[in-house]
Amino acid sequence: IVFIYFLQLIKKGGLEIIDCNNHVKNAINYFGPSCAVNSLHDKYNPIGDNSDKLCKLCVGKVPGGKCTNADPFAGFTGAFRCLLEAGEVAFLKHTTVTELTSRRIEFPTISKDDFELLCTDGSKRSVEQYEECNWGLVPSAAVVTTSAKTMKVRRIYQRFLQRAVEVYGGNSTLKNQTYFVRNRDPYGRDYTQAPFTNRDIYNRDDYTNSKVNNNYRNTFSNNISFTSSLSPDNVYNQTFNLFESVPRYGRVHNLLFEDNAEHLMALDESRQTYASYLGDRLDIILAIRDCPVRIMSLCVTSEPELEKCLKMKSALRAQLLKPELTCYKGHSHIHCMQAIRKGDSDVAVLDAGDVYTAGLRFNLIPFISEIYNLPTPEYYVVAVAKEEDPSTEIHYLRGKNTCHGGINTAAGWVIPMAYLLTNGWMRSYGCDSMRAAAEYFSKSCVPGALSTEYNTGPPYDNMCHLCRGRSYRYCRRDASEDYYGYTGALQCLVEGGGNVAFVKHTTVHESTDGKRREWWARNALIQDFQLLCSDGTRTSMDKYMDCNLGKVKSNAIVTRGGEAYNLTEINAYINLFIYAQQFYGRKDQDDFNFAMFYSKPPYADLIFQDAATQLAIIPPSQRWYSTYLGKDFMRAKRIVDCYASAWQQKPSKILVSFFILLALILSTKG
Repeated sequence: IVFIYFLQLIKKGGLEIIDCNNHVKNAINYFGPSCAVNSLHDKYNPIGDNSDKLCKLCVGKVPGGKCTNADPFAGFTGAFRCLLEAGEVAFLKHTTVTELTSRRIEFPTISKDDFELLCTDGSKRSVEQYEECNWGLVPSAAVVTTSAKTMKVRRIYQRFLQRAVEVYGGNSTLKNQTYFVRNRDPYGRDYTQAPFTNRDIYNRDDYTNSKVNNNYRNTFSNNISFTSSLSPDNVYNQTFNLFESVPRYGRVHNLLFEDNAEHLMALDESRQTYASYLGDRLDIILAIRDCPVRIMSLCVTSEPELEKCLKMKSALRAQLLKPELTCYKGHSHIHCMQAIRKGDSDVAVLDAGDVYTAGLRFNLIPFISEIYNLPTPEYYVVAVAKEEDPSTEIHYLRGKNTCHGGINTAAGWVIPMAYLLTNGWMRSYGCDSMRAAAEYFSKSCVPGALSTEYNTGPPYDNMCHLCRGRSYRYCRRDASEDYYGYTGALQCLVEGGGNVAFVKHTTVHESTDGKRREWWARNALIQDFQLLCSDGTRTSMDKYMDCNLGKVKSNAIVTRGGEAYNLTEINAYINLFIYAQQFYGRKDQDDFNFAMFYSKPPYADLIFQDAATQLAIIPPSQRWYSTYLGKDFMRAKRIVDCYASAWQQKPSKILVSFFILLALILSTKG
C-alpha cells in the first residue's frame, strides 16, 4: 500500500528520488520525524546507511521492539495510534478509522468525525467520502503457497479455506462452536465457575448423592448412563471466528486475516501469479523503483569479460537494481574510452595507466576505486623473480626475459620502466621507453606492444616474443592473450621463460599455495618466489611494504567528465555499483551465485581485479585524473611517455588561440 502513496508524492508532492534502489531513503529525505516500522531492517536498509529518522516517533520499549513489527505503532492500528499520539498524518486503509472508532474498545472517546481525508487535489473530505478522496486502489491481502504445489493441491487448499469460512466466518449461519476446553485455569477449573465450587474439572459434583453423570461408572450397577458434556449449553463451548482478533486474543488486530474480512475468494489458475494478481498495480510498484537514469552501459574488451558482464546483468536484474546494466564490447580500452566520450557506453573499469589516458585524451573522470588488502585504494608495484634464479637482480636486467601485465599499465610498465630509467639502469632515448626496453631486455611479453593505439613508435617484435596468444590474440592487450594482466605476467614467469615479472603485491599470493587450479599454478608455492628490492637485495613475498618499486592508485571506474559531466548520472552509477557490491561482492563462486570479484579460470581479473575486496567512492575533489593518480605517477608517466607532456600542452595552446582571436575581434570593433 505504501507504493500508492509514494507514487502520488513523486508525481504531485515533490518527493525526489535520491536512491533508485532504496525508496526508504527517499522517504527519509522527504518526511520529518516519523514512525515507519522496519525502516532499519536489512530488507529495507540493504547497505546499512539509512538514518533513524523514520523511527523517531516509534515507541517500542522491549529490546528489539522499537521500529519493528513489535512496536505499538506497527500496522494500520499502530499508524492510527501514532497519529493520535505523535504524528500529523497517517497512511491507512479506507476502513481503518471507522473500524477502530466504532468498536469503542481501544479508542472509546475518539470519533471518526475527528478526522479528515487528505485528497490528492489538495482538498479535504470526511472519512465516509473515501470513494471520492483516495490515493488509489490496491489488491487485498492474499493467501500464498509455493508454486511447486500442483493445481490439484492448490484446489484442495482453496476448498479447505472456503469451508473454514463457511463454518468459522463472522457471518456464518452454521454452528461454529469449538469443543476444545480452552477457558480453564492452570488447575483445570473453568474460569466461569465460582472459585469455591464443589464441581471437578469435568463439571461434576462429587458430593451429590447421584453418581449418574458423564464418564462415571456405577460399580454396583450394570446400568451405565452417559450424559454428553459437549452440550451446546455448557459454558466451556467457545465460539471461534476466523476474522476476529480483538479483544479475544489481546490488543493486536488482523491476526492471520484482516479483522474486517468477510469471506475468501478463490482465484482461478490464470490469476495465481504475482503479476496477474497485481495487474496494473504492478506498474505502480515498478514506477517507485524507476530511476532518473534508466541504463548504465559497461564497456569491456574481451569475450570472457563480456560473458561475465552478461551474468552480472542478470544478477542485478534479479535484485531489481537500477539503472539497468547493459554490456558494450570494445576492441580495446582506448576504444572503450572513445565510446564513453561519444555516449555509446557509460562506464569502464580501468588500470591507473588507462585512467591517465582516459582523463588526458578523452576527458573521463574516475568516480569509484577498488580496495585491495590495504586501507586505502592503492597497491605496491613489485618485481618478482624465481627463488631458484639467484642471478636475476633489479640493478642488472640487461639481456633478461621480462613479463609485463600490459603496455602502459601502472605496475606492468609505467612504474618499473620509470624506475629503471631514472636510476640509469637502461638508456632512456629521451622518453621513448619502448625503444629503451626493446634494446635492454632480450625477450618480453608486453601485451599491446604491437598495437598502434598504445605504441605510437615503431614496433619491436621482441617485446612480444614471450607472449602465447594464438592467431589474432597474440600479444593483444586484453584477456584473450594468455599472459595479459598481472596474473598472466606471473604465468609468463612460471612457464613462459621469464626471469622477472612486474606485478601487484597481491598477485603472487592470489595464485600460489593451491589458490588456483590451473596446472601452471597447481604446484607453485609462495616460497618459490622472491621480491627484487631497490637496494639490490632479495626478500620474501610478505615484505612488499619495504621492498617495492612504488605505490600507485587502484583500478578505477570512469565515466564522462568535462562538458558532458552529469552529477545525476554519476550518483546513479555509484548507487548501482555499491548495491551490486552489497549483494555480490563475495569471493566464493558456484554455479548458482554471481561473484563480482571472481573470474572463472583460466581467466583472471575480468572487469574487476580478483584481489578487490570492496569498492570505494572517490570524493568529488579527487575525481580529476591527475588529482586521483598523484604527482609521483604523473612524473613517472612523463618519463616513459613522450606524448604525455604534448597532450598536456594542448589545452593551453587552444586557450592562447582563443585569446588571440578575441583580441582580433575586439580590435576590429574598436
